[in-house]
Amino acid sequence: MIIEVDRKKGPEFQILDKIDFLPISRFVLPNGVDVSLLEAGSQDVTKIDWLFPAGAVQAGKPLLASTVGNLMLEGTDSRTSAEISDIIDFYGAHLNVQTYHHNSVITLICLTKELPQLLPVVEDIVRNAVFDAKEYYIYLNKRRQEYLLESEKVRTIAARKFGQVVFGEAHPYGRQLELSQFDTLTREETIAFYKNAYTPLACRIVVAGQPGSDIKDLLTRHFGDVSWREGMVNLNGVSELMPSPDKFHLVEKDGALQSAIRLGRPLFNNNHPDFIPLQVVNTILGGYFGSRLMTAVREEKGLTYGIGSSIVSYQKSGMWVIASEVMGEMREAAVEAIFEEVKRMTDEPVDKDELELVRNYMLGELLRHFDGPFSSSDIYRSLWEFGLDFGFYAKMVEVIKTIGSEEIQLLSAKYLKREDFYVVVAGR
Repeated sequence: MIIEVDRKKGPEFQILDKIDFLPISRFVLPNGVDVSLLEAGSQDVTKIDWLFPAGAVQAGKPLLASTVGNLMLEGTDSRTSAEISDIIDFYGAHLNVQTYHHNSVITLICLTKELPQLLPVVEDIVRNAVFDAKEYYIYLNKRRQEYLLESEKVRTIAARKFGQVVFGEAHPYGRQLELSQFDTLTREETIAFYKNAYTPLACRIVVAGQPGSDIKDLLTRHFGDVSWREGMVNLNGVSELMPSPDKFHLVEKDGALQSAIRLGRPLFNNNHPDFIPLQVVNTILGGYFGSRLMTAVREEKGLTYGIGSSIVSYQKSGMWVIASEVMGEMREAAVEAIFEEVKRMTDEPVDKDELELVRNYMLGELLRHFDGPFSSSDIYRSLWEFGLDFGFYAKMVEVIKTIGSEEIQLLSAKYLKREDFYVVVAGR
């Protein structure tokens, strides 16, 4: 049977009404570790995240938390770095550690049938890492070279400076790694931080995929031991913001062909009632390829190849940042062009067609982000850090569908005041 297709007619267009979030079940291991399970998917593959309060804030200084996280994989009492790598490769699995401001996350992705062979390896890494002296110095030297290379890039210089300017140089969110700290960090510090932070205290596990019916028994066997060291989490705390009194900062870089621009302001996190509607404002301004900043600064004025804006949420604060790179002689024109579009958000209402385009784009992106249990578990893990659940995104869908141009204009007038913005330029 031949089915004729009218290729002049596009597929039926549908507006997203709601997102069907995956159900979450929870249980607690004997030692108090909280486990969340997002069971879904058609393949027998599992992703497990172990969250520990072992981030840069808890470490209290740059470099320490990330060094501990990375060196955990470089050998234990019973396994060398090479042996750990060989086991992970043999089973076709993926294992890594990511360090953030308030936590570090160990992630394992593997075939479900291999969990009995791989969970003992993760347990060994979490409980018995040795931080071999040779591996320690190899890692630090490698990080030092990476730091020096990154420090030559104007976008890196601008990003580091912007954090200092917006939050304060001594604030945990503004504090930046310096070359001298590679010489002051000690192996003893890394071992002490590891022993205090990687314990059941405040640990949380998120499991996604099809982990099988024995996942609770497996996790209990390897991570529910009541004799696992108690630890002592040093939260260190997050002080009040200490932003720079100066709104403009130029960091000159000899030999630079371009200037990197960071323009923005301190903000709040996603618990604030205006956070969700501001996502719509940000998307219109610079949050997607068809945004006003891309249209005006890139296409119409030809000042840059790319520009974008984003709202970044931290556990205790946030920021709104616009980023671009331009030729050095064009930086003043680029900054003014950006502020012109910022002002237009306040002065002119968004027309119906533009708002409808942004609505559809944002709803489509939301649907894409929840495509499958692994991405859903990443979102759930991030929400948990802020004391939120999937209801946050149900509300976001509703706001995107109902927000009007008048509310967008009012929010722009409130949060896009030029006098509230900081400008950082790195280059020439």
